[in-house]
Amino acid sequence: MNLTKFIPVSLMVAAFAAAWVLIGQYYNLALWVPFISWPLYFVYDPDATKLKRIPKEIVGLLGGIVFGYVTLWLAPQIGNVSGATWALPLTVFLVAFTIVMLELTNLFELAPAYFFSYAGYFAYVFGGFAGAYSLGTAFQAMLPYGALILVGLAIGLVTAYLRRIILQAEGLYGFAQRTVFDKEI
Repeated sequence: MNLTKFIPVSLMVAAFAAAWVLIGQYYNLALWVPFISWPLYFVYDPDATKLKRIPKEIVGLLGGIVFGYVTLWLAPQIGNVSGATWALPLTVFLVAFTIVMLELTNLFELAPAYFFSYAGYFAYVFGGFAGAYSLGTAFQAMLPYGALILVGLAIGLVTAYLRRIILQAEGLYGFAQRTVFDKEI
């Protein structure tokens, strides 16, 4: 693929990014959250041809949020036994072990999706980066954060589909649509 054939794709993605930021600013949303799940879609399906993976991505992204909340709930319980110093490390150990073991299943195996949303959940809850929808408790934060994560996944799906359509309109099909990154996957 050459540079001139890829410029329309770059313009389309840039327009979606700018549109999201404009909309998010207007509603005072956490602008950064969809940028976690949007590119994640491209890692799993750059050609927008594996739609059957979307449920797995949704499960992984939302599962990371649930594991984030479980971490906050479980750490004090573990701390009662292990002491405060070991409470969080042991809890994260158990969560990370569980997430990685889920890779052996069919529906729950996208570990990077879990870890990306897991990490983002803590930034959303504790980092002061939640925008207008910071709802007070870690449990209440799960819904707006999860909705924004799913917005990013939806943008990823739409932009991947439009990327394919744009490149087909330029006469590029299949392997010819791949960039250097896509060829490495």
